[in-house]
Amino acid sequence: MRKILWIVLCSCFSMACLDRMQFVLAQESQPQSVDEIADWLPETTVIFGRISPVNQWLDHPLRESLMQTEAFKKLWRSPQALQLRSGMTVAELALGLKLDQLAKDLTEQGAYVAVDTKTKGAALLLHTKSQEWLDDYIDKALDFLRRDAKSKGNPDPVQSAEYRGIRGYKIQNGIFAAIGPWMLVTNQGDLAKAILDHRVDKTQGLSQAPWYRQIRESHASKTDSPSADFWIDMVSLREQMSNNDLFRGQAKDFGAELILGGILSVMANAQVMQGSVSVDAQGVSFEAQTPSKPEWFGEARQHYVGPDATGHAPNWPTIPGSIATLATYRDVAQMWLRAGDLFDQNVNEQLAQADNTLTTIFAGKDFGTDILGAIEPQLQLFAVEPQFAEGKLRPTIQLPSFGLVAKLRDPAKLQRELKRTFQSFIGFLNVAGAQEGQPQLELDTIQHQGVSIYTAQYILDEDRKYPDGLPIQFNFSPTLAFYEDRMVLCSSVESAKSMVGQSAQGASDTKENVQTWLDADASAIQRVLQANSNPIIAQNMLEKGNTRLEAKREFDTLMLMLGLVKRLSMSMEFQKQAKLMLRLEPELGP
Repeated sequence: MRKILWIVLCSCFSMACLDRMQFVLAQESQPQSVDEIADWLPETTVIFGRISPVNQWLDHPLRESLMQTEAFKKLWRSPQALQLRSGMTVAELALGLKLDQLAKDLTEQGAYVAVDTKTKGAALLLHTKSQEWLDDYIDKALDFLRRDAKSKGNPDPVQSAEYRGIRGYKIQNGIFAAIGPWMLVTNQGDLAKAILDHRVDKTQGLSQAPWYRQIRESHASKTDSPSADFWIDMVSLREQMSNNDLFRGQAKDFGAELILGGILSVMANAQVMQGSVSVDAQGVSFEAQTPSKPEWFGEARQHYVGPDATGHAPNWPTIPGSIATLATYRDVAQMWLRAGDLFDQNVNEQLAQADNTLTTIFAGKDFGTDILGAIEPQLQLFAVEPQFAEGKLRPTIQLPSFGLVAKLRDPAKLQRELKRTFQSFIGFLNVAGAQEGQPQLELDTIQHQGVSIYTAQYILDEDRKYPDGLPIQFNFSPTLAFYEDRMVLCSSVESAKSMVGQSAQGASDTKENVQTWLDADASAIQRVLQANSNPIIAQNMLEKGNTRLEAKREFDTLMLMLGLVKRLSMSMEFQKQAKLMLRLEPELGP
C-alpha cells in the first residue's frame, strides 16, 4: 500500500512522473508563445514538445465512450485496478482533491517537455491554475509526505535549498520549487539552474539554436482537441548516440534490414524530426515526419524505397476475415544480391551458407536471381483466423493462416517454373520430416473458380490416436495458386480459395504514394488468442512459475486490454517527406 501511495503522489506532482523527478518554475508574466517557453531552455536542448491541457484529454468524448465499454468496466474492477484505486482514494483524501481535477489544475494552460544533452536531463514545465493554488497544493503535498514518513519512524524525505532567491525541494532523485503559476519537472539540478538562469536573466536560449529555427514555422496552432507536438534535433541526438547501431545506417541482421532499412537511412541523415499525437472522435493518431532525399538511401537501399524513393505498396483487395494485412514495397531480390553492401562479413557468411542450402532445396535454381527475382517488389502479406471443418479433429494449438500475394514479372514463363519449385520444396519437407518421424505431406491439385490450386495436406496416421488434438503441423496445408498476373503462396488451401478471384481492379488508389501500410483487427487477434487459452496459460505457468489461477488472471487481463481496441493501422512514406503514421481506434461503447 505504501508503494502505491508513493506512486500516486509522484504522479500528482509531475503529471507524467518523468523519471520520478520534480521541480517547479513560474514567474510574474505568463508567456503567450512557444518561442517564449523555448527561451527558458538551454540552447543544447535536443527534444522540445508541447502538450495540451489535461482537461482536453479527460473531457474528450472518446474517453467517455471508451469508459462505457464492457471491457473497460471489467478491467476497472480487476484486482490490479482495485489495488490502484484504493491508493488513489487515500491520496485524494490526504490532498482534499480528486486526482482528475488535480491533473486539470496542474496543466490548466498546458505543459512543455524538454531533453538537454549538456546536463543529460529531462524537464517538464506545467502551467498550473494559479500561483495561490500551486503554493497551497505544494504545502499540502509536502505536509502529507512528512507526516507519512514520521508515522513510520522514517526521516524527513524532503530536502530543501535555495538558488537565486528561489526555494527548491528534493525528494529522492527529484527536485521541485514553486515560483508563480509554473511547475518544472527535471532529473538534473544543473538543468533546473540553467532554466532558472535563462528565465531570471531574460536571456535567449533554445530559440537561437539553428535546428529549432528550422522547424519553428511548423508549430501547430492550438485547438480545442487534445494534442501533443514534439520536435527533435537529430544531428545532436546522433552525436550523443554515435556508438548506437541505430544511427550507423546499417542493420545487424537480414530481418532488421528487411523491416527497418529505409528508416535507418532516415535516422542517419535527417537534420530535424517533428511529431504529434492527436485525438478525434474515432481514435488516437501518432505521426512523425522529416524531410527526405533519395540520395540518403543510395543504390544499396533502393530495395526498400525504389528508384528516387518512389516505390509504393500495392493496394489489392484484402482477404475476407483477415486478422492483419501488410502491403509494402520491397525488392527482396536486390536486397539479397546487394548483401555485401548492407551487412558485415559475419552476416554475409551466414547468407552464403543459406544461399547454398536454398539452391539445393529449389532444385539448383539460384535463390536470389531465379526465385526472388521472379516477383515484382510490390508484396502483400496477410494473416487469417484459422478455419477447421466442423466435427473434425483440430490441432491442439490453432495458428492463424498466413500468406503472400506477389505480382510475377513474367507470368506466362514463370508459373510452370514456380509450380515445379513448389513441388520440389514439398518433397524436401517430406524427406526432412521423415528423418524426424514427422507426418508426411500429400500433393494435390484442385480447381476453384477456374483456377488451378496446388496444395499439400498432412496425412493422418490411421494407427495413432490423438486424444489431445492434432500436432501443430496440421495447421498447415502449403498452397500455391496463380490468378491474373499474381501469385498466392499461403499456409492453408482455404485462404488461397478466398484470395483467388479477387480482382486488383477493384482496389482504390487512396494509398497511391504509401510505401508500406498495415491494417490489423484487434478483435480477431483476441479471438485467436482465446482459442489457444489453455496452451498460453500452461506456457505462462512453465515460464513464470505461476499457479494456474495467477496465469489465468494474467491472460484474462490481456484479453480485457485487447477488448478495448478495435483496429490498428500504420503507414510509411518516403517521397519528399519521410513520414510514419500510426492510428489506434478503440472499441467504443454505446
